[in-house]
Amino acid sequence: MSNTTYDSRFLSIPFYRSHPYMMPFVGDNYESSKHKKLLLVGESFYLPEGATVHHDANSWYGHPVLTSDEQDWCNTRGTREGKSGRFGKEIDRCLNLVLPSGGNGWHQVAFLNYFLRPADCTTGIEDLWNAYGGKEIDCEQAILNFIKVLEILKPDMFVFLSSRVCKQAEAFDYPKYFGGEFWDWTGPRGIEYVYTKHPSSVHWNQPMTGYTKARGMTSRDFFCAWLKENWLK
Repeated sequence: MSNTTYDSRFLSIPFYRSHPYMMPFVGDNYESSKHKKLLLVGESFYLPEGATVHHDANSWYGHPVLTSDEQDWCNTRGTREGKSGRFGKEIDRCLNLVLPSGGNGWHQVAFLNYFLRPADCTTGIEDLWNAYGGKEIDCEQAILNFIKVLEILKPDMFVFLSSRVCKQAEAFDYPKYFGGEFWDWTGPRGIEYVYTKHPSSVHWNQPMTGYTKARGMTSRDFFCAWLKENWLK
Protein backbone atom coordinates (compact mmCIF):
# COMPACT_ATOMS: atom_id res chain seq x y z
CA MET A 1 0.00 0.00 0.00
CA SER A 2 1.01 3.60 -0.52
CA ASN A 3 1.42 5.94 2.42
CA THR A 4 -0.94 8.88 1.82
CA THR A 5 -0.10 10.91 4.93
CA TYR A 6 2.07 13.27 2.85
CA ASP A 7 -0.61 13.98 0.26
CA SER A 8 -1.94 17.21 1.70
CA ARG A 9 1.59 18.62 1.60
CA PHE A 10 2.22 17.32 -1.92
CA LEU A 11 -0.96 19.07 -3.01
CA SER A 12 0.44 22.35 -1.71
CA ILE A 13 2.86 22.15 -4.67
CA PRO A 14 1.25 23.80 -7.73
CA PHE A 15 2.34 21.10 -10.18
CA TYR A 16 0.65 18.31 -8.22
CA ARG A 17 -2.57 20.28 -7.89
CA SER A 18 -2.89 20.20 -11.69
CA HIS A 19 -1.28 16.74 -12.10
CA PRO A 20 -2.36 14.81 -8.96
CA TYR A 21 -1.79 11.42 -10.64
CA MET A 22 1.95 12.24 -10.66
CA MET A 23 2.28 12.76 -6.90
CA PRO A 24 5.27 10.84 -5.48
CA PHE A 25 4.85 7.26 -4.38
CA VAL A 26 5.61 6.73 -0.68
CA GLY A 27 5.78 3.12 0.46
CA ASP A 28 4.01 2.20 3.66
CA ASN A 29 7.40 1.20 5.13
CA TYR A 30 9.27 4.32 3.99
CA GLU A 31 9.62 5.21 7.66
CA SER A 32 10.92 2.05 9.34
CA SER A 33 13.10 0.99 12.25
CA LYS A 34 15.01 -1.31 9.84
CA HIS A 35 16.38 1.32 7.48
CA LYS A 36 16.84 5.00 6.81
CA LYS A 37 14.42 6.97 4.65
CA LEU A 38 15.35 6.36 1.02
CA LEU A 39 14.02 8.23 -2.00
CA LEU A 40 14.58 6.78 -5.47
CA VAL A 41 14.53 9.21 -8.38
CA GLY A 42 13.75 8.10 -11.92
CA GLU A 43 14.03 10.07 -15.14
CA SER A 44 10.62 10.61 -16.72
CA PHE A 45 7.35 8.98 -17.64
CA TYR A 46 6.30 8.19 -21.19
CA LEU A 47 3.00 8.70 -22.94
CA PRO A 48 1.47 6.24 -25.41
CA GLU A 49 2.02 6.39 -29.14
CA GLY A 50 -0.03 9.17 -30.70
CA ALA A 51 -0.23 11.32 -27.55
CA THR A 52 0.51 15.01 -28.13
CA VAL A 53 -0.74 16.68 -24.94
CA HIS A 54 2.82 16.95 -23.61
CA HIS A 55 4.48 18.37 -26.71
CA ASP A 56 4.03 22.02 -25.73
CA ALA A 57 5.93 22.67 -22.50
CA ASN A 58 4.01 25.79 -21.49
CA SER A 59 0.67 24.03 -21.89
CA TRP A 60 1.92 21.03 -19.93
CA TYR A 61 2.69 23.16 -16.89
CA GLY A 62 -0.76 24.71 -17.04
CA HIS A 63 -3.84 22.50 -16.83
CA PRO A 64 -3.57 19.95 -19.66
CA VAL A 65 -6.43 17.56 -20.27
CA LEU A 66 -5.26 13.94 -20.42
CA THR A 67 -7.29 10.88 -21.32
CA SER A 68 -7.64 8.25 -18.61
CA ASP A 69 -5.14 6.08 -20.51
CA GLU A 70 -2.61 8.91 -20.64
CA GLN A 71 -3.02 9.51 -16.92
CA ASP A 72 -2.42 5.81 -16.28
CA TRP A 73 0.87 6.00 -18.18
CA CYS A 74 2.20 8.65 -15.80
CA ASN A 75 0.54 7.52 -12.59
CA THR A 76 3.47 7.34 -10.18
CA ARG A 77 1.77 5.19 -7.61
CA GLY A 78 0.18 2.80 -10.05
CA THR A 79 3.49 2.04 -11.73
CA ARG A 80 5.26 1.36 -8.44
CA GLU A 81 2.49 -0.76 -6.96
CA GLY A 82 2.69 -2.91 -10.07
CA LYS A 83 6.51 -2.96 -10.29
CA SER A 84 5.95 -1.68 -13.82
CA GLY A 85 8.31 -2.80 -16.56
CA ARG A 86 11.95 -3.83 -16.46
CA PHE A 87 12.77 -0.74 -14.39
CA GLY A 88 10.31 -1.60 -11.64
CA LYS A 89 11.10 -5.29 -11.49
CA GLU A 90 14.89 -4.80 -11.46
CA ILE A 91 14.77 -2.32 -8.59
CA ASP A 92 12.36 -4.58 -6.69
CA ARG A 93 14.84 -7.47 -7.02
CA CYS A 94 17.70 -5.32 -5.77
CA LEU A 95 15.74 -3.97 -2.81
CA ASN A 96 14.77 -7.51 -1.82
CA LEU A 97 18.39 -8.66 -2.06
CA VAL A 98 19.39 -5.96 0.41
CA LEU A 99 16.35 -6.23 2.67
CA PRO A 100 13.98 -9.15 1.91
CA SER A 101 10.45 -7.82 2.21
CA GLY A 102 8.45 -10.93 1.38
CA GLY A 103 6.58 -8.87 -1.19
CA ASN A 104 7.00 -5.60 -3.05
CA GLY A 105 10.37 -4.03 -2.19
CA TRP A 106 9.10 -0.67 -3.41
CA HIS A 107 7.06 -0.41 -0.21
CA GLN A 108 10.31 0.28 1.66
CA VAL A 109 11.08 3.47 -0.27
CA ALA A 110 9.63 6.60 -1.83
CA PHE A 111 9.81 7.38 -5.55
CA LEU A 112 9.24 10.08 -8.11
CA ASN A 113 10.38 10.83 -11.63
CA TYR A 114 12.60 13.89 -11.75
CA PHE A 115 11.42 15.40 -15.04
CA LEU A 116 7.77 16.35 -14.85
CA ARG A 117 6.99 16.30 -18.57
CA PRO A 118 6.71 12.79 -20.05
CA ALA A 119 8.70 11.71 -23.06
CA ASP A 120 7.22 10.17 -26.19
CA CYS A 121 6.72 6.41 -26.22
CA THR A 122 9.96 4.45 -26.89
CA THR A 123 12.11 7.62 -26.84
CA GLY A 124 13.69 9.76 -24.13
CA ILE A 125 13.43 13.23 -22.67
CA GLU A 126 16.27 14.57 -24.82
CA ASP A 127 14.43 13.40 -27.94
CA LEU A 128 11.41 15.40 -26.74
CA TRP A 129 13.59 18.50 -26.31
CA ASN A 130 15.13 18.08 -29.73
CA ALA A 131 11.74 17.72 -31.38
CA TYR A 132 9.61 20.22 -29.48
CA GLY A 133 11.90 22.34 -27.30
CA GLY A 134 11.11 23.20 -23.71
CA LYS A 135 14.34 21.98 -22.09
CA GLU A 136 14.88 25.15 -20.07
CA ILE A 137 11.41 25.16 -18.53
CA ASP A 138 11.54 21.39 -17.92
CA CYS A 139 14.85 21.64 -16.06
CA GLU A 140 13.71 24.61 -13.99
CA GLN A 141 10.36 23.06 -13.08
CA ALA A 142 12.06 19.76 -12.26
CA ILE A 143 14.57 21.09 -9.76
CA LEU A 144 12.16 23.46 -8.04
CA ASN A 145 9.62 20.65 -7.67
CA PHE A 146 12.30 18.21 -6.48
CA ILE A 147 13.49 20.56 -3.74
CA LYS A 148 9.91 20.95 -2.52
CA VAL A 149 9.48 17.17 -2.41
CA LEU A 150 12.74 16.78 -0.48
CA GLU A 151 11.52 19.35 2.04
CA ILE A 152 8.33 17.32 2.55
CA LEU A 153 9.73 13.77 2.61
CA LYS A 154 12.97 14.64 4.41
CA PRO A 155 14.83 11.56 3.15
CA ASP A 156 18.13 10.57 4.70
CA MET A 157 19.41 9.64 1.25
CA PHE A 158 18.38 9.36 -2.35
CA VAL A 159 19.58 7.71 -5.52
CA PHE A 160 19.33 9.23 -8.98
CA LEU A 161 18.55 6.19 -11.12
CA SER A 162 19.87 8.03 -14.16
CA SER A 163 23.18 9.77 -14.69
CA ARG A 164 21.39 12.24 -17.00
CA VAL A 165 19.14 13.33 -14.15
CA CYS A 166 22.07 13.78 -11.77
CA LYS A 167 23.92 15.82 -14.36
CA GLN A 168 20.94 18.10 -14.94
CA ALA A 169 20.30 18.56 -11.22
CA GLU A 170 23.91 19.44 -10.47
CA ALA A 171 24.22 21.70 -13.52
CA PHE A 172 21.23 23.89 -12.67
CA ASP A 173 21.83 27.57 -11.93
CA TYR A 174 21.50 27.24 -8.16
CA PRO A 175 22.94 30.59 -7.12
CA LYS A 176 19.94 32.18 -8.79
CA TYR A 177 17.59 30.30 -6.47
CA PHE A 178 19.50 28.92 -3.50
CA GLY A 179 22.77 30.83 -3.32
CA GLY A 180 24.97 27.81 -3.96
CA GLU A 181 25.32 24.47 -5.70
CA PHE A 182 23.08 21.42 -5.35
CA TRP A 183 25.37 19.77 -2.80
CA ASP A 184 25.40 23.04 -0.86
CA TRP A 185 21.68 22.48 -0.36
CA THR A 186 21.75 18.75 0.46
CA GLY A 187 24.94 18.71 2.54
CA PRO A 188 23.83 20.89 5.48
CA ARG A 189 20.62 18.88 5.66
CA GLY A 190 22.53 15.62 6.05
CA ILE A 191 21.15 14.16 2.82
CA GLU A 192 23.46 11.74 1.01
CA TYR A 193 23.01 10.91 -2.65
CA VAL A 194 24.60 8.94 -5.46
CA TYR A 195 23.65 8.07 -9.01
CA THR A 196 23.50 4.97 -11.17
CA LYS A 197 22.83 4.35 -14.83
CA HIS A 198 19.21 3.78 -15.84
CA PRO A 199 18.00 0.32 -14.74
CA SER A 200 16.30 -0.23 -18.10
CA SER A 201 19.40 0.50 -20.14
CA VAL A 202 22.24 -1.81 -21.17
CA HIS A 203 24.54 0.37 -19.05
CA TRP A 204 22.89 -0.92 -15.85
CA ASN A 205 25.00 -4.09 -16.04
CA GLN A 206 28.19 -2.43 -17.23
CA PRO A 207 31.04 -1.03 -15.07
CA MET A 208 30.54 2.60 -14.03
CA THR A 209 33.85 3.93 -15.25
CA GLY A 210 34.68 7.48 -14.24
CA TYR A 211 32.53 7.48 -11.08
CA THR A 212 34.81 7.06 -8.08
CA LYS A 213 32.08 6.10 -5.64
CA ALA A 214 31.13 3.09 -7.77
CA ARG A 215 34.61 1.57 -7.34
CA GLY A 216 34.44 0.00 -10.79
CA MET A 217 31.22 -1.90 -10.11
CA THR A 218 28.26 -2.16 -12.44
CA SER A 219 25.35 0.13 -11.63
CA ARG A 220 23.36 -2.82 -10.35
CA ASP A 221 26.10 -4.02 -8.01
CA PHE A 222 26.91 -0.51 -6.86
CA PHE A 223 23.25 0.19 -6.08
CA CYS A 224 22.99 -2.95 -3.95
CA ALA A 225 26.35 -2.41 -2.23
CA TRP A 226 25.66 1.23 -1.44
CA LEU A 227 22.30 0.36 0.10
CA LYS A 228 23.83 -2.43 2.20
CA GLU A 229 26.49 -0.05 3.49
CA ASN A 230 24.36 3.04 4.02
CA TRP A 231 20.62 2.35 4.03
CA LEU A 232 20.21 -0.35 6.66
CA LYS A 233 20.21 0.53 10.34
